[in-house]
Amino acid sequence: MAADPAAGAANTYYVPFPILGLASNGGDIFLTAGGGGSLSVKEVPNVVHAHRFSEASGKLSTIAALNTGTNLVVNLTYSPITKLWLASSRKGCKILSLNVEDNTLTEVSEWSTESEGKEPEQNFALYSGDASLIVTGGTDGCVKLWKSGEPGKEPTFHRDLGSKTKEILDAAFSPDDKHVAACDSTGNCRLWEVAKEGPDDGKLFEYKSDQIGGKGLIKLVRFVASADGSTSVLLAANGNQRKMNWGVVGLFSLDGAQLKSVVVDKGPLKSMALSVDNQRLVVGLMTGKKVVLNMPTLKSIQKTKELHSLPSQCVAFTGECTAISVSGDRDIHLLKVSAAGFDFGFLVQIMLMLIVVTYLMFRIGLVGAAVGQGRTDL
Repeated sequence: MAADPAAGAANTYYVPFPILGLASNGGDIFLTAGGGGSLSVKEVPNVVHAHRFSEASGKLSTIAALNTGTNLVVNLTYSPITKLWLASSRKGCKILSLNVEDNTLTEVSEWSTESEGKEPEQNFALYSGDASLIVTGGTDGCVKLWKSGEPGKEPTFHRDLGSKTKEILDAAFSPDDKHVAACDSTGNCRLWEVAKEGPDDGKLFEYKSDQIGGKGLIKLVRFVASADGSTSVLLAANGNQRKMNWGVVGLFSLDGAQLKSVVVDKGPLKSMALSVDNQRLVVGLMTGKKVVLNMPTLKSIQKTKELHSLPSQCVAFTGECTAISVSGDRDIHLLKVSAAGFDFGFLVQIMLMLIVVTYLMFRIGLVGAAVGQGRTDL
């Protein structure tokens, strides 16, 4: 088993490899992945590490490790149903199993998803909520659905979603698994009904906003379930103009109408993740900062200084209220945020109201005292 991450200043920990992938089980366990690539295996091995973080003690430990040989893992996701992890590596995907009791991380199976191009590469793989399907995307420009079958077994190809386009960057299943959304390097996002088979290029989403001077380039997509039972599409985009390459996030209805949009930072964003309860959103920036937003208001709760010397490659939530960010500079940063996703703007409003009420009560007291003394000058 690998050594525990080295502790640094201000909730920062260091591992011996550049980190490219991160995923959390929503509790106290998260995985990181990375390394030196196929040409630098001897100097910097390609590995996946499993960590446990205790919010009570603030201790971070490595509980298991897996050497992936010459295959560099660039993305990780987790399924709470199967309790398995998907690891994107080169032109395919590995299915990983973590045994916390035995401190072992093992590769259960592996299959190829990308085949076209000189050096095909998978960017992500993600289980549906019920774990019956897996969606993958990468450099070949195809959004693919796979039937997962028995846990840990190699999935079987189901069908392509839409026609081939440019490199697929990200995708997500809706909470009810009825829809899949995927964004690609055209800067657009498409949404499909899973049950609808046959030729279908889906519903096209574009991110247009005066905040960034026109159309933004969509980089990331998630779904958000609201308390009233409705579902929104959460999109993250970067401005497409040299002077306004700002990072924005917005909520859209399933028919593509923009409901809300905010500027996260006057610089491009790199990564984002929702908390398990959908109450908070953490966004990683190209500058190495991260921002935590309240959901669904999209109001900023907390914004850090530059935590990493390289972009915040991946972000996630662990435990009750800790936002993780990792980077190619080998850093893991753990940020404690409000468990309820508290809106500090609301706190300011409450404080102002208390000040006004206190002042009025003070004035009423003065007037009452003056009346008792027969004064009328107050």
